[in-house]
Amino acid sequence: MVGVGKIPIDDAKVYLDGSLLLDAKVYVHIKGYSRARVTHVDVEHQSLKKVILPRHSDYPSVKWGSRVEISVKGHVIVIESETLGKIIKMDGNLYVGGKGKGIFLGFHKDQIRSLESFGESKGFPPIKRSS
Repeated sequence: MVGVGKIPIDDAKVYLDGSLLLDAKVYVHIKGYSRARVTHVDVEHQSLKKVILPRHSDYPSVKWGSRVEISVKGHVIVIESETLGKIIKMDGNLYVGGKGKGIFLGFHKDQIRSLESFGESKGFPPIKRSS
């Protein structure tokens, strides 16, 4: 079951070191839903757990379009998605963090705004937390 505020990106294909990861799941996770403190992209597959351990991270440089190559910790993760290519436009560093089910991708303000606009179009506006 997908958590509330995690929007599936059904056209996404994920590769690790040249091999297609069958059953990989990609989500746009909107701030304020299902414990998200910031809007980000989740990439979930068991094989990705070995790339970056939970609570570890890297900050590689990427050029994002309908296909992005992320070189991290001696591995290459490729994500192909027309949907994400329309939402995310960037040429720079990307935060890649490990999590229990795979990895998450953190972005700069411009990309976060685009992801949150996408979330709003799907009925999930970001929720600001009160301190």
